[in-house]
Amino acid sequence: MGYELFAFAIVVALMAIYVYNNERRMGEMIYKLDQTAQLQQVLHFVDTKFSEIEKKTRTKLEEAENRHKLTTDHLQKHIDDITKLSPSIVTFLARLVSPAYGAIAAKATVKFEAIKENIGNGYNSGTGIFTAPTKGLYHFTASARQSRSGYLHLGMFRNGEEMAVSVALNYNSLTIGTTFTLQSGDRVYVKNIWSRASGIVGGGQTYFSGSLLHKM
Repeated sequence: MGYELFAFAIVVALMAIYVYNNERRMGEMIYKLDQTAQLQQVLHFVDTKFSEIEKKTRTKLEEAENRHKLTTDHLQKHIDDITKLSPSIVTFLARLVSPAYGAIAAKATVKFEAIKENIGNGYNSGTGIFTAPTKGLYHFTASARQSRSGYLHLGMFRNGEEMAVSVALNYNSLTIGTTFTLQSGDRVYVKNIWSRASGIVGGGQTYFSGSLLHKM
């Protein structure tokens, strides 16, 4: 009887140890499952946030590209509008009428007052100055006669810069012809470059002309 109780006690102890070990392993498995679930939740949260950031970034980039395209299109349209407004044909011809036989003051601009042609409205007879309405390559010509003995010194200027000069002596004629580029708004005129008055013939025999050769 004593031996059977001892054997029974051993069996009970072994069963208790077995149950304890199984419960411990079950607890560890459950803990690991919980940890895995939490990790999956964290990964899902990170993936969701990354997708949101990626979507917002893509939206911002698309908005920036659209703004850039609108700005570029607007600038191009503005350039096209300016190009359309700028005349493609520019030419003028003006003659000196008065005095028929007289003089031009020292360092004075010659005012060719009789306009024969002025396509593009660049020439101003009140000032004797041609103002370029558009950027391009231009050709200009001026011709004049000396009305008395002595010298007639005329120069052609671009914004105060002397571009070409010619001299006439004792009732003879001079001619200036030159080609150069102008920006829109540049000014061209003919001027007495001598430090004293010079004789000049009007009556339509002295003229100033210019034309746009190539628009740039």
